[in-house]
Amino acid sequence: MLVRVRYKDGRIALIPSNGLDELIIMSEIEQFERSAGWVTVGKDPIRSTLRGNYAGIERRKR
Repeated sequence: MLVRVRYKDGRIALIPSNGLDELIIMSEIEQFERSAGWVTVGKDPIRSTLRGNYAGIERRKR
């Protein structure tokens, strides 16, 4: 899947979704587009697949 991103210099590009986390961590992009609209890095909530597994208490009901 491709994701539209806006780099800090204003360029807009399509990138593979598996490269999004890396660009966010390297602070190369300013925004990326979700189905609901543009997300601003550092302002809007963002999940990362690079954070690893949750180490807290399991609270979901089985």
